[in-house]
Amino acid sequence: MRFLVTVFLLMSWQVCLAQKYTFISYSTEEGLPQSQVSSIAQDSSGYLWIGTLGGLARFNGDEFVTYSTHDGLVNNRITNLSLIDHELWIGHDGGVSVFSGGKFRKYLFKGQDKSRNVSGIIKFKGTYFVCSNGGGLFKLGKNGLENVPLPNEDHLRIRQAIIFDGTLLLATRDGILRSTDGKQFDVDGRFERFSYSGITKIEKTLHLTTYTDGYYRYDVSNSSMKHVPYERFDRSLLGTYADSKGTIWFSTQKGIMTLDRYNNVQSLGAVNGLPVEMISCLFEDRDGTMWIGSQGKGFFRFAGKLFDYYDVQSGWVSDLFLCGYQKRNGDFYLGTYDLGAIKRNQSGDVTELGFDATTIWSCVQDVDGIDWFGAQNGLFGLSASGKRVLLREEDGLPGSKIAALFRLGKESMFIGGNDGVALYEKGKLKSFNTSEVDFLGTVRDFEKIGDSIYCVSNLGLFVLRKNKFQPLLNEQMVAYNIETDASQSIWFGTEEGLFRLIDGKIKRIQLLNDPGSNFINFLNYRKGKMYVGTNNGLYVLSELGASDPKFERFGISEGIVDLETNLNSGFFDLSGDFWFGTAKGLIHFNTNQQKLKGSSPIIRFTGFLINYDRPDLNAFDGKKTPDGLPMELILAYNKNNLIFEFDAVSLNNRRGLQFQYYLEGLSNEWSPPTTVSTITFNSLPSGNYRLLVRAIDSDGNISNEFSLPLKIEEAFYRSWWFILLVVAAISLIILFAFRARIRRIRNANEKERLQFKTRLLDLEQKSVNASMNRHFIFNALNSIQYFINTQDKLSANKYLTNFAQLIRKNLDSANSDDNVITLEEEIDRIRLYLSLEEMRFTGKFKYEIIIEDVDTESVKIPAMILQPFVENAIIHGILPSEKPNGLISIKVKSDGNYVLISVEDNGIGIRHSLQQKATVLGDHRSQGMEISAKRIEIIRSITKKNITLVGPEEITSNDGLIKGTYVLLKIPISFLEDSE
Repeated sequence: MRFLVTVFLLMSWQVCLAQKYTFISYSTEEGLPQSQVSSIAQDSSGYLWIGTLGGLARFNGDEFVTYSTHDGLVNNRITNLSLIDHELWIGHDGGVSVFSGGKFRKYLFKGQDKSRNVSGIIKFKGTYFVCSNGGGLFKLGKNGLENVPLPNEDHLRIRQAIIFDGTLLLATRDGILRSTDGKQFDVDGRFERFSYSGITKIEKTLHLTTYTDGYYRYDVSNSSMKHVPYERFDRSLLGTYADSKGTIWFSTQKGIMTLDRYNNVQSLGAVNGLPVEMISCLFEDRDGTMWIGSQGKGFFRFAGKLFDYYDVQSGWVSDLFLCGYQKRNGDFYLGTYDLGAIKRNQSGDVTELGFDATTIWSCVQDVDGIDWFGAQNGLFGLSASGKRVLLREEDGLPGSKIAALFRLGKESMFIGGNDGVALYEKGKLKSFNTSEVDFLGTVRDFEKIGDSIYCVSNLGLFVLRKNKFQPLLNEQMVAYNIETDASQSIWFGTEEGLFRLIDGKIKRIQLLNDPGSNFINFLNYRKGKMYVGTNNGLYVLSELGASDPKFERFGISEGIVDLETNLNSGFFDLSGDFWFGTAKGLIHFNTNQQKLKGSSPIIRFTGFLINYDRPDLNAFDGKKTPDGLPMELILAYNKNNLIFEFDAVSLNNRRGLQFQYYLEGLSNEWSPPTTVSTITFNSLPSGNYRLLVRAIDSDGNISNEFSLPLKIEEAFYRSWWFILLVVAAISLIILFAFRARIRRIRNANEKERLQFKTRLLDLEQKSVNASMNRHFIFNALNSIQYFINTQDKLSANKYLTNFAQLIRKNLDSANSDDNVITLEEEIDRIRLYLSLEEMRFTGKFKYEIIIEDVDTESVKIPAMILQPFVENAIIHGILPSEKPNGLISIKVKSDGNYVLISVEDNGIGIRHSLQQKATVLGDHRSQGMEISAKRIEIIRSITKKNITLVGPEEITSNDGLIKGTYVLLKIPISFLEDSE
């Protein structure tokens, strides 16, 4: 009975209190495919999945990705969502869709009967069961969805299914069915056979809702049943949900009801800020946040009970509260922007105080027994007895607008207005000299430290010293509020941020970087914490003595209905809770409640492009993400223009989310935070990399780090085998070119050699002709004739014999191989020639042939190379000489690797010879010397041997007399061998 009374009383109290909570709405305007939400689920990546009667949506906290029949759904009418084994099972009218690996697969009811509304999907004993509200129970078998027999027709309407204590329980229109094996289902006799709308569990208790018989709670441990009848709710319970804290949530057509483990009941409806009361489903995410699906208004996120608020719709007279305090009796006195001052008693009744003022900027209680209210047109007071007091500018107030009141003691206070400062003490106003306060501007707030009074205005920060206010800032700042902490440090807020004054030095306290967070509207200190109101929500700072205090930010996600707080509107009540005004109502901050700690964002890899084209994911082997994306990329060298796409899931704090990355192997520092969730790499060099990506929310929470190994393969033209191949190819080309050049050079050389040989043969032929010229033969025959005519037979025979031998040797030399003969043969031929000439020119000259240490039989020389020199010595050296005893000396000796052959005569010398050359022998023209010189030059070119001809040179005595002519022929010993 006590349980029932508690429920009833709490429901009644809730209606009277009428505080409002924040519900963040999402509907078709934000991207939801349809406004009737049937079910909500959350996957392992943190995404929220929303089933509607017009399609499926995936939600990351800020944006929706929608899916329809075009993507593979059975149909767009979704009635249930279940996450089983990391797969999303989607119930429809007519079948089931399963989303896995970025793709959908389908299971249809036989005949595609769309009247079979899927109400639940569950896995029991390894089998998937599909519950329908009208078609009964099905299991997924080899042949698809197979019907499971149930006791009667009313059991075909299954509203919810759970697994409890090893059994499968089905809530139906005719009681609860149970099964231990998934094959045989019987009516559970522990429960009345009502039409059940839902069933859930918490530990050892079952919680059941009905359409017409209220709520049942069954305790398995003692088999006890408790019942709250329908009349206590005054509404049908459409379903039930148990959260992680043990609270039971009931969805109804008149809002939501909750029942916690301590039997506290609360009703949430339109009066509490719920956007619509037709509730279809409830879901708690992994952070403990409740999500509410509606029938026609989308779905909502319940920001929790950390903050509630009061406005006109909840029974208050205004939405715009500028100041306030709570009296010891519990009554609240509040100043508004549009309706003056109001009072709210403990019963919740709100009354206007009736001052002749619209806007109340400031208030203070119990100064000289009066509560005071600073207005736009003066200072109003209200005593405990109800007596009213009014002070105006002419009474000594510092201006018509009273923006700041500061209690100094029981009977005194400072008053700040739009014309400086005044002191109230025991009913009297003390005005400061005008010349001393002109520069103060509009004073907004005061603070006292020791004997010093500080104030802030639109012109900066000031301190009262020797009855004068003196500026503390070097430059003007628009300051609105001032506060001290336990260490007596001064804090003041401006339009440009929050500042702290310590030991005469001013330091800025950095909150978030956006402009709204640095527009400070109020400062209030309590128990080591500084409460800071901004245009971007409420900040609570702790560890105030640190150089950079810690802070928590509270915004719409935490339940603040409006981020822009009102100027100097913050105050603490008797219990220590904090109150402040916004443009949408008065906010109550339950400081005893813990802020719901949302999890850090979850980073997601959603896609990539290669060379600006989206690749075929089937082409990638190896492990893949649940969406079918590769977990490692190995790409060719020419596929190095990459764009990676990411998303981050943060259901409670998604807006303002930023991304960072770095590519290990290319950089070792995180990139600057950016809201852009794509990462681009152009012309990425070959190598092994690892892409690391993370997300950071506006509270500084850092996500998990996503890691993607990445390899850009070396270009084939940079691989070792290609380089080796190119080197080999170049080497072959160079080799072929070298060989071709060698061939060309050889061919040219051979051609030149042939030309030289041809010329050499021609010269050799001329040499032969020269050695057997017609004059020599004619003279030789004349000599033979002479010997015959003189009857000198012996000389004739000898001459004839030598002449014949010489002719033969000349012919043999002309026919020798390569026209090369031994030195011995050449010496023999020269000896024959000299003997003939000696006989012909009897007594004119003698000759000698001297050979020193030379094996003349092994040394080869060009044939008939010496005769022109010998002939020249006879004809042009000896014969023209008038000297008796002419001598021709031929010497052969070795000199290292050379054979030196010299021909000397003691004739007239070169100069006389040249002078007489044209006349001595008439028309005889000696070409032997010229031919021999050309032969030597050609032989040197062909054989590349250093055959040297020195001379002819004159031989002179010490006194300059001509002693003859000298010719030297220097021939390498290896001439023959190397010339072949």
